[in-house]
Amino acid sequence: MRVLFFGTPEFAVASLKTLVRYGFNLAGVVTQPDRPQGRGQSQVTPPPVAQAAQELKLAVLQPEKPSEPAFLERVEAMRPDVFAVAAYGHLLPDRLLSMAPLGAWNVHPSLLPRWRGPAPIHRTIWAGDEITGVSIMKLAARLDAGPLARQETVRVEPRETCGALEQRLAALGADLLVETLQKLRHGAVPLKEQDENAATYAPVFKPEELELNWDHPAVRLDRLIRALAPTPGAHFVFRGSQVKARDAEPAPTLPSPAGTLLERSPQRAWRVACGEGSLWIRMVQPEGKSTMTMDAFIAGRRLKRGDVLEILKFSG
Repeated sequence: MRVLFFGTPEFAVASLKTLVRYGFNLAGVVTQPDRPQGRGQSQVTPPPVAQAAQELKLAVLQPEKPSEPAFLERVEAMRPDVFAVAAYGHLLPDRLLSMAPLGAWNVHPSLLPRWRGPAPIHRTIWAGDEITGVSIMKLAARLDAGPLARQETVRVEPRETCGALEQRLAALGADLLVETLQKLRHGAVPLKEQDENAATYAPVFKPEELELNWDHPAVRLDRLIRALAPTPGAHFVFRGSQVKARDAEPAPTLPSPAGTLLERSPQRAWRVACGEGSLWIRMVQPEGKSTMTMDAFIAGRRLKRGDVLEILKFSG
């Protein structure tokens, strides 16, 4: 069985390495092109899957789009039997799918049909879901709507971040992908159609969704911070600049104007009043600067208990 692997971010690396560890014959690896990274977008960096494939000495293809004629000809010449897909980032066109006689099998980090789309783990944390999992799906024309081959459920930990949950789901997804392809070697894999009436979509967060609004409940802001950790990060705006909240936890409080600095903890965190409850903020990252304690941020701006962040952001 010749496998052509499609994947791009760190989430997909676990699946690629597990396929190699179990002795699958990898015809090659398809990933997205190298992109500018870092401050000023000055450094062009290959995606994590490309780096892993190079370390494993596998052939790497990086088309801008998987519909490019030259790329399709290259894949056809490879004569793959099956596609293994994990967070590639593009829909595979029908002509490409037709080149895999045994089909294309995708690792999706949610319990489909819940959270179809590009940001299922982020949306799981953001929505406060207590249960999630991994689905192995046979790719079809519509986004994440193909029939299901495997699903396994996991519980979301109470203080879990998107990054931590992603690591757990990546490892689970890799194992389920291997099990599915091993079954495929010995015959057809039983499939179950998704319930379209239960489908929900997980879009990438819009810029305005990344901002912490102190008028919102503290529990909601906490979920947003954890959903966007480590990237792209949730932020509040202070004096015209973005300040990312890197570590926080909700707490109860007496009624106070939203955004009020309530108290400092011995651990150098500050409690900020919210629309409901309050938020202990331990670590922040001001725009263009390194991560620091909230106490260092407050001291550096000569703020004190009783000041209101949303009012002061408009001053000098």
